[in-house]
Amino acid sequence: MDRTVTKMSTESATANTKPTNSAKPTNSNGNAFRTRYMLLIGLIVITAVGFSIANENFYSLANIGILLRSIAVLFLLSMAMTYIMLTAGIDLSVGSNVAFSGGVGVIVLTTTGIPVLGFAAALVAGVAIGFINGFFVGKLKLSAFMITLATMALARGLALVIYDADSIDVTDPVFLWLGGTSYGSFPVVIVFVALVYLVLATLLYRTAYGRDVYAVGSNEDTAYVNGRRPQRTIMSVYMLAGLMAGLAAIVTVGRVSSGQPWAGLYLEFDAITAVVLGGTSLFGGRGRLFGTILGVLLYGIIVNGLILTNTNPYLQSVIKGSILLGVVLIDTLSQRRHNANG
Repeated sequence: MDRTVTKMSTESATANTKPTNSAKPTNSNGNAFRTRYMLLIGLIVITAVGFSIANENFYSLANIGILLRSIAVLFLLSMAMTYIMLTAGIDLSVGSNVAFSGGVGVIVLTTTGIPVLGFAAALVAGVAIGFINGFFVGKLKLSAFMITLATMALARGLALVIYDADSIDVTDPVFLWLGGTSYGSFPVVIVFVALVYLVLATLLYRTAYGRDVYAVGSNEDTAYVNGRRPQRTIMSVYMLAGLMAGLAAIVTVGRVSSGQPWAGLYLEFDAITAVVLGGTSLFGGRGRLFGTILGVLLYGIIVNGLILTNTNPYLQSVIKGSILLGVVLIDTLSQRRHNANG
């Protein structure tokens, strides 16, 4: 009798729970994504041509190398942010985590003189912040915005304490190799970013874990009833963001040959903008990594072009804010239309 009641309760819960939008990108969404990709590629071409007309140095090999090197960190953080936003979450701490994990890595490196330990320390520190975020958001079901806002301040404060509000020079060639090595004008780190993309794309599209990520973002209650474990999935995506922050810290230190307490400043803003620009919904369950790559590239070209054309820094902030406001508005209207269509 008890088993029958339990079975009926489970079936009832499944029937009454709102269906998921999608457990993974579906064919019905494929055309919409392809249309967005074509639009993004068109905007990338138009923007690049426009800035090349404004400044002939835009297409120089030197500037292309600078552009690729400058957006490598944003690529790493934005891919992790895509995972988080697919679960309907957000992480405001990634920028501060870059400074914190970089500081831990640099201190361990300068203390021991062993670069491998420095790498490991940076990654562990980044994952630790991610674990804190994931525990409070996934396990305790607290607001992702408020928790990551708190850890943003926490990580930045710890970075300032570690560095004593000053930078620390790094000279170890092994530690600097990933972020600082180029062949001609081509930065090695872009190859590393491409490999990370392949790993994360395979994980998202070819594994049960990836289906869980989409399912949790589409409808967490349904995901739970269907036997998935949304708490673990949510915790894991924040820990992934912490890992990417640690990698981004290593790249950042290599790029500037020093650890800095203000590293990663506003990177959370840039990552969120690029991810939404690439088509990932703020409401969860919809988005793809390739769109994020295009979003980062478009955003990076805009920022690089503004700097190259000597645009007023204050006006640059206005333009960045306007871009984010615009993509959030578009995403909100798209979500309302999506809900209206069932």
